[in-house]
Order: sequence, then structure tokens, then C-alpha cells
Amino acid sequence: MTTRIGLFTHAKKQKKGGRTTENIYVDIDSLDALSAKLNELGAQQVGLMSRDRTGTTHLEGKMFPVAELKETHLSWLSSKPEQFATRALFFE
Repeated sequence: MTTRIGLFTHAKKQKKGGRTTENIYVDIDSLDALSAKLNELGAQQVGLMSRDRTGTTHLEGKMFPVAELKETHLSWLSSKPEQFATRALFFE
């Protein structure tokens, strides 16, 4: 079974008043597939990101190396939050 995960990063070209992030959505079926996609995108660090209905984003904890991704992170990404929010990975 595949899970759709949002991957967010800083926008390469930022216009004044424009978007500050770029996003990619990937369908993955395992932690290895997610790690491979992040490595393909050149990610060095990742963080669990949450965005609420007003558009406010924050990281759940601190950024960590891609190699430290665990099944618990994947479970957090694929589970439904208690309140309306979007869960994703932020990478640099």
C-alpha cells in the first residue's frame, strides 16, 4: 500500500511577497523508498512539519539527518492528526 507524502523545501527563486517554499508529493511504499527519494533530491537534513488550517507551519522537534529516518516518522506522516492539519517532511 502506498502513502502520499509531501516534501517541502526552500524556494529557489523567491519573488517579493511570493511563496517561500516549493513542494513535491511522492507516493511511497516503504521507508527505503522515502530515503531514496530524499537522497535523489539532495536532502541532507529533514524535519517533521505540520501546517494548520490558517497556513501556519512549524517543525515537530528539530531537523535531523536523512539517515536517521525511522518507521515511527513514517507512521507520524501517514496518520491523521487530531485537529485539521497537513503533515509533511521539510528538507534542506
